[in-house]
Amino acid sequence: MTSVQSMQPTRRGSVLVNIPAWFAIAWLLLLTGGCSIRTLRSPNALVAPYEETRLWAVVPFANESGVSIVDPYRSAELFTREVQQVHGLNAVPANRVIAAMRKQEIQSVNSVADAMQLANMLNVDGIVVGTISDYEPYPPLTLGIKVQLFDVKHNRIRNFDPQKLTRSPRGTASPGELGHSGPVAQAAGVFDSTNHQTLSQLQKYSKGRYDPQGAFGKDIYLVRMELYTQFVSYRLIQDLLLSERERLMPVPEIVSGR
Repeated sequence: MTSVQSMQPTRRGSVLVNIPAWFAIAWLLLLTGGCSIRTLRSPNALVAPYEETRLWAVVPFANESGVSIVDPYRSAELFTREVQQVHGLNAVPANRVIAAMRKQEIQSVNSVADAMQLANMLNVDGIVVGTISDYEPYPPLTLGIKVQLFDVKHNRIRNFDPQKLTRSPRGTASPGELGHSGPVAQAAGVFDSTNHQTLSQLQKYSKGRYDPQGAFGKDIYLVRMELYTQFVSYRLIQDLLLSERERLMPVPEIVSGR
């Protein structure tokens, strides 16, 4: 009896001593977010090669993938979101572009005249037209897109008359009305998530753009098609800006002397 009674205070005392210790450990884990401290980093951002900020509008993409569930409006909206992340670029909201097209009864942009008519109504500097060629929304994800950039200054219409262009057949504007007759930049690619080059590019893009404590971590871009579309949009915008940089700031030719 004596031995049993002498052990009880010791056991009770040990429990009382351990309770504050467990509270301290739980509080520390809560502050540090688990076993590791959460670190944040800035994502890689694109920079436009323009002296002043320019405004772009993205037209709903055409669907040539053969997949009926493609949403061309949503694809253009996600592309617009990536344009808005570029330093030196702003973008018109997708719903405003759609409303302007409906008002002008433009089903799709098939010519420079269509692009300039829409640009004039939206008062933008550039129009992006895209086509979806490949679309696999279930892992492994695949997305193929081609985009073209029409620049208002490059395709300046002399004595612009919107009514005249509206009355004329699509694509029949005379050479005298258009300074140029094509896009200033193009970009295209089929991004297969099983391709190691694509995965390497995705790894660079995803830095600073995912929740490290999320269920999928950075692999969330390989699971959700909308996030994968944003990555593809980023890559295509990167190529468009590279073409624009080369157009606006060409490398001078070096003439070797004899």
